[in-house]
Amino acid sequence: MKFKLISCNVFREELESLLPACPHQIEMQFLELGEHARPQMLRRKLQQLIDRADDCDAILLGYGLCGTATDGLNARHIQLVLPRSHDCCGILLGSRKRFEELFKPMPSTPFASIGFMKSGEYYFSDGELVVGDGYAKLVAAYGEEDARYIWEAMHPRLDGRLQPIYFIHTLPADDLAEQCRAKAAGEGREFRSLNGDLRLLRMLIQGEWPPDEFLTVPPGSVIRQVGDWDQIITV
Repeated sequence: MKFKLISCNVFREELESLLPACPHQIEMQFLELGEHARPQMLRRKLQQLIDRADDCDAILLGYGLCGTATDGLNARHIQLVLPRSHDCCGILLGSRKRFEELFKPMPSTPFASIGFMKSGEYYFSDGELVVGDGYAKLVAAYGEEDARYIWEAMHPRLDGRLQPIYFIHTLPADDLAEQCRAKAAGEGREFRSLNGDLRLLRMLIQGEWPPDEFLTVPPGSVIRQVGDWDQIITV
């Protein structure tokens, strides 16, 4: 089969590692990681790419709900397929259920991976991409008082302490994990490691799409957000 894959750059390393074992013909296109912070703009870009796609059996999306960026996407003339996941954390962990088990009490827990660190030492927190000099940029844009308020909102605390930063291991990358550890220490946070799982990304490109883990969107149908921990997205 022939697939068109449109994915966040955060999965580039993992997807390229899986490609040699894939039996299908896949054209890959990656969008920058920072697009997550502007879900409406990301939705427009994704829709434009979907509308342009042709000569393929399915369009695969390397995205979850991702800050509502995929809510409202129209399959047009080719079916869409994407994992049932709130964001890339569940995809990197290999299961939305594992994400729920680990992070349901605090879904905004910061996390990083190979893709985040290679894209500028970002991590993902509370719907925003955060980089080391973020506070200085906020001060320059909003002034000291408003910047402090925004920064505190972006750095939620659990029991009065800043949340740990988790590094999700999917491929060997000890140097990047150590960079993330240093970043956590610099912010006064605990650093924790989690083992990731490539199963969802592998299933996506292999054409294995069980309905409890993937949403298949028929041509002419629209993706809609579901406010739960199970379906997450529907048609």
